[in-house]
Amino acid sequence: MNEQTWWFVSRASGMVAWFVLGATCLWGILLITRMLKPADRPAWLLDLHRWLGALAVTTTLVHMAALVADNYVHFGWKELLVPNASPWKTGPVTWGVFAFYLLLVIEISSLLMKKIPRQLWHVIHLSSYVLFVMATVHGVQAGTDSGNIMYIIVASGGTAIVIFAGVARFLQARHKHMTKAEKAKLLEDATR
Repeated sequence: MNEQTWWFVSRASGMVAWFVLGATCLWGILLITRMLKPADRPAWLLDLHRWLGALAVTTTLVHMAALVADNYVHFGWKELLVPNASPWKTGPVTWGVFAFYLLLVIEISSLLMKKIPRQLWHVIHLSSYVLFVMATVHGVQAGTDSGNIMYIIVASGGTAIVIFAGVARFLQARHKHMTKAEKAKLLEDATR
């Protein structure tokens, strides 16, 4: 093990945590919208979604632990858990701190889903879109690989996929709640 091992682990685990978070969002969208119908199996998608959520928490904790273990930039637990406590890239690190707390709230509420009101769980779960944005901002601004062309291509592609699926989910939900008269008017306007 050389002196840069923990730095590489922190960078890699941060990227993996972001990727897993994006996959978790995507799988949740596929589950709720049934975009893969008839090939999808809701029970399988739900199990995978839950597993990915737990994996997002785990990889985020590995990312944080590796930052504490690394000596290149000093990160103690205070800098990783208290907003604005890091002197290194204070703003971007703070985005990561808030994203971590939101990730925990979403994961804990999911584990307690049957014990809390469904409406409350739903509102908390919808904040996963905000979480993805926060984690993306953190990675782009705090990540040392943000200038790497491969990182830019992969991050842009992953972000575009999640945004596309999120827009499709929003449009499907909007369409589902439209009245018959609104749908007829929309169809009439489209055929003119």
